[in-house]
Amino acid sequence: MPHADFRTVLVAGAITALTVGVAATADAQSSIRPYIGASVGSFSLDSDDVDGRTAAAGLVAGLTLRRHVDVEIDAVFPTASLTRTFTGVLVSFAPPGSSYQELQRLGVVSRSDWDRRITSNISAVVLIHPVVTGRVVPALVAGVTNQRTRTIRRTTPLVIPPGVDRQHPAVVASEERYTRNMGGLTVGAQLAVYLTPRFSIVPDVRYAYGSIGDEINNTLRVSVRTVWKF
Repeated sequence: MPHADFRTVLVAGAITALTVGVAATADAQSSIRPYIGASVGSFSLDSDDVDGRTAAAGLVAGLTLRRHVDVEIDAVFPTASLTRTFTGVLVSFAPPGSSYQELQRLGVVSRSDWDRRITSNISAVVLIHPVVTGRVVPALVAGVTNQRTRTIRRTTPLVIPPGVDRQHPAVVASEERYTRNMGGLTVGAQLAVYLTPRFSIVPDVRYAYGSIGDEINNTLRVSVRTVWKF
């Protein structure tokens, strides 16, 4: 099972720092306005393992610290796993230096099924917006995101060349399961439409960039929120 990498530690530290900063600012302010809300929308993933889109629902809690600044934490839960299936020669028993045709002839044709479930997507962000004087208020979003993921990789041999031991470790069916934290920087924008001074409908778009080194893990979230300010 993979251990937490530097990116995970960085994101977790940033979330912790933001939370501590919010608490400290709250103590120093007298006009803090908390808010809560819920969201529905789509969750799109672009990664090395799988690509795809699923529906997602979430919860949000935040504080209006100043006339131009909100801070919030939201948790989003995609409703389905994202999968990828492909078939091909994953291992060949041809000797070194063989031609492509020989590699294919002595190759084991297998089907690979990859399944990734994002069990939670938690973000800590700052929202910068103009002073709320009208019914429509745009905002820019920036912060960090951490994903908790569960991945299953299954390999099923379909065609085994003659003379190959069917009990060879490279031939038998296998399954690998692991969980992992993955994170990245988040940017986005939203447009709050106030139906009353306390209640708003908020279309929201956020992109999380988690590709560090040679690993790809980026997400795009499009949602509509209902938000109540106390």
